[in-house]
Amino acid sequence: MSVFHLKYRPIKFSDLDLTDVATSLKKYLGGKDIPQSFLFSGPKGAGKTSAARILARAVNCTDLKEGEPCGKCDNCKEIIKGGAMDIIEMDGASNRGIEDIRSLKDKAYLLPSKLDKKVFIIDEVHMLTKDAFNALLKLIEEPPKHTIFVLCTTDAEKIPETVLSRLVRVDFRKGGKNELFNSLKKIIDGEGIEIAKEAIDFIVDKSDGSFRNLQRNFNELYLQLGKKLKTDEVFKFYLDKSGSYSEVDFDEDLNKGEIKLILEKLEKMANDGIDFSSFRCKLMNYFQKKILAFYGVGEKNNNGIDLEDSEFLINLLVKASKQEKEMEIDQLPMELVVVEFISQKRSDISQKNKEETEVVKTSVTKVEEVKEEIKAEETLEEAIMLKEDCSLRMETVEKKWSSLLMTIKPFNHSVEAFLRATRPISIKNKKVILEVFYPFHKDRLEEEKNRKIVEDCMNKTYGINLCFECVLGKSKKGPLVIKNDTPMENVSDQLVEKKNNSSSDIYDVAKEIFG
Repeated sequence: MSVFHLKYRPIKFSDLDLTDVATSLKKYLGGKDIPQSFLFSGPKGAGKTSAARILARAVNCTDLKEGEPCGKCDNCKEIIKGGAMDIIEMDGASNRGIEDIRSLKDKAYLLPSKLDKKVFIIDEVHMLTKDAFNALLKLIEEPPKHTIFVLCTTDAEKIPETVLSRLVRVDFRKGGKNELFNSLKKIIDGEGIEIAKEAIDFIVDKSDGSFRNLQRNFNELYLQLGKKLKTDEVFKFYLDKSGSYSEVDFDEDLNKGEIKLILEKLEKMANDGIDFSSFRCKLMNYFQKKILAFYGVGEKNNNGIDLEDSEFLINLLVKASKQEKEMEIDQLPMELVVVEFISQKRSDISQKNKEETEVVKTSVTKVEEVKEEIKAEETLEEAIMLKEDCSLRMETVEKKWSSLLMTIKPFNHSVEAFLRATRPISIKNKKVILEVFYPFHKDRLEEEKNRKIVEDCMNKTYGINLCFECVLGKSKKGPLVIKNDTPMENVSDQLVEKKNNSSSDIYDVAKEIFG
């Protein structure tokens, strides 16, 4: 039985699917001094281990040309067969303690048994413990001249900076569409498989950028359907592989908060033996494209959850990818994603509703307060208008005339004297008509400054905004006979004041007349 990811594994740098990585490695090996410690960092299925094995052949090849191993010398052939004792591979996830690194250190100081260089390939190196990293640090700081170390990781951020600083880093990445297409085409051409380009593009899209996933899935497809692959059969294969739960349906169920329905579907997928790692990768690819579409990159997707929720879900799916290694229940990481997402969304909706309710309550309160203020202002305005519109009778004007004169006097004796020589004869529309017996008096009272004094004092005396108009009297009636409404106890004082000031008043009036 053919296993495509093994059968078509690269044996030279030029066979690597990532040409930029191949170019970098050939440059390192084509120089005078070859680095002794490498870090291959990148996602799963990007070709890190394959590149490490090619590197092991290159540093031991007896006919190296431009950094490329020949694949024909004895050393190359022995390494390709997998029987070389001087090529030591170690899984950092299973051998992560300080004792494992000490054992590796002992092997490193032993000379190679046959090859020129001993090559140590440590996969998933980020899983080592802190003490193990400290022990490894001492080894890569001053490695024996006959050793090469290649550390591989999917999470370089977990490697201590002290270790990173002593490594030559080579970054691997997910394959682009053209690179994945070319990788798959090698297998199709090598096996003589008949398949439409539409089906190839579909398979490439479902690989999530992983060359290993691409080759393994195509291997399963080939084993089930043979060398003639019809497009509809390819579509059905991937649908059956991931279950009947599509990305769009998952998206819409999340948006509706159908937690029970989603969990039931995930449990059914578990019973059907669905690969949840592939399902998660498919969802990550779907929501990544959806986020890009929000910013105008790719086709617009209006289904299901919005941009902010899509970003939150991607982060949960990333966390689930790490939990997959630690949990024995395959569907559990995805179920935790669903529970946390919908719980957070419900919490956000509840908080939003609470805030909106508070805003409404505050708005209602403010509206009521404004209404009360408007009502109070209207009441005050009505009271003022009522007060100003109330009829002021002539008898009231005459009764308080003496008070008006006494109010004016402190401001201007002359104005008080002129006004004393007038007679109020009527009031209409808040205007008091004064009968004046001499044109000179009329002119002086109507002067702007004197008019203001009289009208201001009228407002104080009668409690209402009044103005006056002087009318020259035709008759020779005398001025108003003042009926003083001042309390009796103040009468004597007023009389004394009047007596004392009478000569002064006459003088002031004479002065106004004659200068």
